[in-house]
Amino acid sequence: MDTAEVKESSDTDSQKASSEEYRSFVEEPGSREGIDVHPKTRYSIIATSLLETKAMIGSGLLNVPYTFKTLGIIFSIGASFLFNMVTFFSTYFLLRCKDITQRYNYSNFSKITMGSAGTISCKIAILIRSVSLCCVLLKILGNIIRTMLLIFFSEYGDKFYLNASFLLIIFALIITPLMIQKDISGIAKFTFLGIYSIIYLFASLVILFIYKYINQQILPNETKMLHHSGTLFEMFKCFGSYLNAYLFQVNVFPIYLPLHPRTTHNMMISTFIGTSLSAIIYISFGIIGFSIYRYNINGTLLVYLGDDLIEYVKTRNIPMSILLIIFEIAFIINTTISTALNFFVAKSEFIGLVKLMLKKIQGKKLDESISGTPLVSLDENGNAIDKPGRKDSEEIILNETSQTLLTIATYAVTIIIGYYSDSIIAVDNFNGSTVNNYLSVMLPPLFFIIISRKKNFSFEKIIAILLILFSFGLIVGYFIFNFTSIFA
Repeated sequence: MDTAEVKESSDTDSQKASSEEYRSFVEEPGSREGIDVHPKTRYSIIATSLLETKAMIGSGLLNVPYTFKTLGIIFSIGASFLFNMVTFFSTYFLLRCKDITQRYNYSNFSKITMGSAGTISCKIAILIRSVSLCCVLLKILGNIIRTMLLIFFSEYGDKFYLNASFLLIIFALIITPLMIQKDISGIAKFTFLGIYSIIYLFASLVILFIYKYINQQILPNETKMLHHSGTLFEMFKCFGSYLNAYLFQVNVFPIYLPLHPRTTHNMMISTFIGTSLSAIIYISFGIIGFSIYRYNINGTLLVYLGDDLIEYVKTRNIPMSILLIIFEIAFIINTTISTALNFFVAKSEFIGLVKLMLKKIQGKKLDESISGTPLVSLDENGNAIDKPGRKDSEEIILNETSQTLLTIATYAVTIIIGYYSDSIIAVDNFNGSTVNNYLSVMLPPLFFIIISRKKNFSFEKIIAILLILFSFGLIVGYFIFNFTSIFA
């Protein structure tokens, strides 16, 4: 190993696992699309925590006031701390799997623990989750742009070019160059725009609260706001939706790899800061939004902020009109970045799934020195040494032109589904409550238990079992909830 390789290896934290734990795992083709294990861009612990915050905060932010109305302030704050712990520990278990296997990819853990069938099932689940979320975000973007245009061009009537679905297609075409980036680094440089937009969203809501309070448009808080007001079904639905807002573990390694110094310890510090900051933002949004609109809230905060914007424009309240217009623009920026990140995951998993299928159809096992990166030894720092040659194998299985065509096809299908489906948000809620819990809460501790099976039973494994039971209860509960709602 040359000096450069030793330096890069020492930049990771292997937790000094015993050599017998480093088993010879062969990666399936398509398990590392777009993920560079030696990224040029490096981020500090604080910058990484901000990236994690961005990964956890998206369009669901504006549904939090409704969650606080349904669950009550006390229970909602308690749920935030619970979800912080869930996210923290499930992220920890994925990093421990990385320490043992020296693999930096979620899909590869499914291959290690559940074989090819597990890899395929995970890729399909991630694909469904990411595509449905992209459809929801594009739908939201279309509606936001329509609302803003109607405010200024309402005298022209509700023409076809002001239709939300039409605007969805136009906006999707505009952001196409961002959506078809070849690797995550092409999107990551825009991610901080999403972080800045979140800061503005938070600041503008605080300013709106202060303005309404000074003008005596906010009633004093009541004791009953501390307690739940929803039915058992409504509370259960909000509980799961609120959990989904924190889950980013499937995408943890693209965030982890640029961390410098790249260690599990530093990543867990970043995760603690990121989840805590996310909790502060969610709790603040929930309390402030609930305090402003009270029990009138029956959905996303965008509807009520849009009504306020229309009122301020009509009354010539220029400062508050500008504040809320920029709020809408900031939300568009944040949602656009989230859409691009989720689409990158969707197309990567789809390309990986096609590669897996092609390999199975070919019916031949490629030589390990080409098709995989078996771990054959440890360096002086206790890190595993990978064999080169993987890239050439992937080019043979699926060339770059084919990958580009698959990317375009995935994007076209996403736009079509978003255009025609009026119930896509309900579909996404179902996917989030089941698929997302399965991927982000149940599987990380399951991966860890299987990969570390040669280790003695420990406190880590007790926490892992509790996480598995927690996610299993939510998944089963949501299946029962959704089917009951359908028949009701």
